Amino acid sequence: MQNDLSDGGTGLVAEPSDALAAREYLDSLILHGIKLGLSNIEAILREGGEPQYSCPVVHVGGTNGKGSVLAFLDAMLLAAGYRTGRFSSPHLLDVTERFLIDAVPVCNATLEESAHWCQLMSARALCVPTYFEANTAMAFYCFQKKKVDVALLEVGMGGRFDSTNVVQPRICAITNIALDHTRYLGSTLAEIAFEKAGILKKNIPAVLGRIDPEAQRVIEQEAAARAVPLFRWGIEYEAEKGGSPLTPVLTYRGNGKVFENVQLGLAGMHQIENAAIALTVALQLQSDFPRLTDSAIISGLEKAVWPGRLERLLDSPPVLMDVAHNPAGCAALVEAVDNCTAVFAVSSDKDAATMLALLKRIARPLILTCYTGERSLPLTALRQFADSAQCIIVPSLAEALEAGKREASPEKPLLITGSIYACGEARDYMIRNWGVSAPAFRRS
Repeated sequence: MQNDLSDGGTGLVAEPSDALAAREYLDSLILHGIKLGLSNIEAILREGGEPQYSCPVVHVGGTNGKGSVLAFLDAMLLAAGYRTGRFSSPHLLDVTERFLIDAVPVCNATLEESAHWCQLMSARALCVPTYFEANTAMAFYCFQKKKVDVALLEVGMGGRFDSTNVVQPRICAITNIALDHTRYLGSTLAEIAFEKAGILKKNIPAVLGRIDPEAQRVIEQEAAARAVPLFRWGIEYEAEKGGSPLTPVLTYRGNGKVFENVQLGLAGMHQIENAAIALTVALQLQSDFPRLTDSAIISGLEKAVWPGRLERLLDSPPVLMDVAHNPAGCAALVEAVDNCTAVFAVSSDKDAATMLALLKRIARPLILTCYTGERSLPLTALRQFADSAQCIIVPSLAEALEAGKREASPEKPLLITGSIYACGEARDYMIRNWGVSAPAFRRS
């Protein structure tokens, strides 16, 4: 029996009796790898009635901090009583984490329905999407079906050819520019900045975080060509850092307003910059979202949750997890933690040498291992970095975690870092064996 959709793809999808299960379908798309370009996603969404236009959108790009900015914004909008949809990637444990409604992952039934819808629309469009293209289409479908008031979108990679770049946003933000994904985005900050500036739209305001001057010049040139009003760190707004790495405190000035001594819900001094970006975005949204008051903004800053970002998982012994996966992320991590036992696994396309050079400043011992899957940098490659007694190589992530736990103490927490994939596998192990809780995306 043929399944069908109501007009425009906005109704309920019939039970997928002849379709692959959602996760099997999505996993089958991984083989198609990364494809930069918008032709597939545009065709799928066209067949599905253009669900990306069903609500206002906030679009956030940049190298690091995108998810944290959206976590702050999500908490602000929820505090104001709005219904939110958030799309981010990758996930820690389960693909449902990529699709948040009111900061809660969608249920399996919604995942199955949206995946089946994507299959049908892809077949009608005569294309086979990549994994991320399918995720993006599913997110727009979910947000339309759940009738969210606002969609919060994280760019997957780059911006210009990223599949999220099919929206007409209410506002954009670019958090920062660092060397990452150089195979696809270019080998210089200027080249990467050009790709990330691709999310800027004519006459649509954009917030820029603390950005390298060379990269900022490129973004400013692209913004000028599109008549984009810019709100730049250190010019239109600024923030002062206070508190401590585990309890950062923000003082903000910009847009004619001052917010003083706001304790953030996310740990790490780098979160002050992310919070300031989110705050600047929120102030620009107030005219369209009148319940987004200054008090709701403060509440969101204080209550934001983002699993795996300098997250404390256990108290005895203390266990921290941070998904830093590039040198810039590790540099921020080293500022937040000054003494630890570290378990490190990294993907093979990352700058492991620079990341480890940074972590060696704070980690004794530094336990090197690999996570399950072909993307992980193998032990044979890791051995070149074990150049001192400080570094230990352990064959499996589970063994590395147990070794790290034995080394940890109240003065020297266990830190797990290097890759979101490693952190996800570690989280799963610790849930099953150490009593660690599953990820939560909002405070109860």
